Amino acid sequence: METSNYRKLFNEIVNGYSPCSIKEKEAYIKHQSVPDLVDYESVYDLHLNRAKLKGLPTKEEVFNDLNEEGIWTKSDDSELESQKFYVQNLIKNKKNVFLKSALDSINKQIKEAEHKYLELSSKKSNLISNCCETYALNRANDHYMFSSFHKDKELKEKFYSQEEYEYMGATEVSGLVKIYNKFYSNFSEKNIQNLVLQDFYKIYYSFSETTTDFFGIPVVKLNSFQLNLIIYTRIFKNIFDSSDEIPDRIKNDPEALLDFANSSDARNEMKNKMSDDSSASTIVGATKEDLDELGLSSNGGKSLEEAVKKKGGSLSMKDLIDLGGH
Repeated sequence: METSNYRKLFNEIVNGYSPCSIKEKEAYIKHQSVPDLVDYESVYDLHLNRAKLKGLPTKEEVFNDLNEEGIWTKSDDSELESQKFYVQNLIKNKKNVFLKSALDSINKQIKEAEHKYLELSSKKSNLISNCCETYALNRANDHYMFSSFHKDKELKEKFYSQEEYEYMGATEVSGLVKIYNKFYSNFSEKNIQNLVLQDFYKIYYSFSETTTDFFGIPVVKLNSFQLNLIIYTRIFKNIFDSSDEIPDRIKNDPEALLDFANSSDARNEMKNKMSDDSSASTIVGATKEDLDELGLSSNGGKSLEEAVKKKGGSLSMKDLIDLGGH
């Protein structure tokens, strides 16, 4: 995303809405807040009860049938939970790994593990398309989306009336879903993190201690995008304030900066132990780049690539922790 697009993103977060076009008419998408989420939950409960009264099976009933038919069994649930636990532990234990080469490797493992978990989770979700909870969720999502579109910047007049919403055709609904999804993807966590690291934005760091200084409103009045922005502003400000040794290559990389901060204790402990050249050369898994970033010289420590080869092409969590010197 270009700098100008991040400026636009920042402006929309501050305004609390995003402009769009529907059938060549100007419209504004409201950034939803806590009251909107409460409204969403009320709509969900309403349609859930209606579905139950109409005799639609619950999610539990559907999975009981699927288990009896062997389509989705308790062992499948166990596999899903195990994969979730594996992902959580990879992320949790990453703070013990401080070498760049080892972090690159474990980040790759995390992405692969998350992908497998999402595949299993998606497979399970696709099996319950015709149950009370899914029906209620879809109806609540529709309500949430349609209520987001407004005719005015003040967000006082909804773009669609309740009747228009109820009788809208499938083609028009599909078009609105595309508009909304495109809008929502712009405000991903990664995009907000990248926004916070833009040079033009850093002048706002000093005003992030309170939401009233930053937005002029209390925290309970913030929408979800504004909350994410203020949270990551404070996180990255603290990272920059707490260390003078951040490598230049990661100063604009949110994932690398978070890894750097999370592994600070392990990195400092290792630097204290390995304060001379001869000790530095014994760090298992350290490449020349790793040692340079630690401020240590290298005389040929065993590389991560060698460790990977010896383990048959991949490393377990324990292997990576061992490579980190723990």
